[in-house]
Parts: sequence; structure tokens; C-alpha cells
Amino acid sequence: MKTLPPALAILLLIGTLSPALAADADTDADGIPDIAEPLLHTDPMNADTDGDGIGDLADSDAVNAPSPIAEGGAAATYRIGELLVENNVDPVAKKDAPDHLELQVFNDGSADLTDYTLFYTFTDNDSGVTEAYVVHPAVLIPAGGEARIHVDEGTMPGHLRANPNSIYLTSMAGKHVTATLQATGQAAVEATVEKDPGGAEQAD
Repeated sequence: MKTLPPALAILLLIGTLSPALAADADTDADGIPDIAEPLLHTDPMNADTDGDGIGDLADSDAVNAPSPIAEGGAAATYRIGELLVENNVDPVAKKDAPDHLELQVFNDGSADLTDYTLFYTFTDNDSGVTEAYVVHPAVLIPAGGEARIHVDEGTMPGHLRANPNSIYLTSMAGKHVTATLQATGQAAVEATVEKDPGGAEQAD
């Protein structure tokens, strides 16, 4: 007997319990009502929460993308500087910002870096639950320069949308965070950081 993807199973359960709930708004048109997305830890505004190319409804684990990182490749011309998950600062407002994933990337090469993949993971230190996401940031990292990639509310240039139902935001446990960056044809670079236990992610 074939096992149903968790999203489909929950959707069927909601429809059985309350047809009114099943007909609730579905902002990202992924087939999962917005009201059910928190139960799955999926993003109601992203039909493919983990970025693996499989829509959330059909995905057997919609918040755990398999790693897209390839082995080998030419020596990387880029490197990760800071990897922040707390004590973030808003450089424009010059004040503390809510905790979020922030990646500083240096480009030591002679060409702008535009074609690259970011693969990042969260592991809940209490429960062992993991999440893994794939994104392709539209953030140019200039030759001989640097840029910062933010995964948060996603409304400003250089900022990507974070999943609001992720364990990063919903679990008070400490978390182990990894970020792996890879440009086409080059070796990947990786950084890790620990996030302290805490509640809602407010500005420090």
C-alpha cells in the first residue's frame, strides 16, 4: 500500500473533519489551505517551501530538501565571512534587527558572482527535528567585493523570504545551523553556527 505524503494526508483529514476548513484560502495555490500550513510547518506563500522542485502537496517531506551540492569542482573563488542567526543589525536603520539567517559572502574572483545555490539546514537541538532549504538568491556578489544574503521577511533587496512556520521561528530550542554555498563548476564552501535557545525572534 502506497503511503500518502503528509500534506495530502492532513488535507484529507481536514476535509473529513470540516468541509468549511478544506475550502479555506490557499494563498500559494499549492492545494493546501492556509489554515493547514502551520501543521505541516510549510509556508502559505510558497508552493514549494523547501525549494526542491516538488510542490508541497506532493512532497513527502516538504521542509527537507535533498542537498543539491555537487562534489568536487574548481577551487572556489568565494568564501563565507559571517554567518549570523542572532545579534543581527539593520545597516540602513543602524539598529538591532530581529534574529534571522544572514550570510556574508566575499568574492575573491575577477567576475561578478550571480549563478549560485544556497543550501541551508536547521537542526532542533532538543527534538532532533531537521529542516533543509534550497534557494537561488538573486543577489549579485561583485568581483573583489562582498554581499550579504538575508533570509527573513524577504521584502528588501538582498532579502529572501523565510518560512514563517519553520522550526527556526516556532521552536524555542537551540539550533544547529549550516549554510553551504556553491557556484556552478566550483567547489562548495560551508559554515556552521549555533543559535541559542530563545522565544520569539525579536530584535536583540
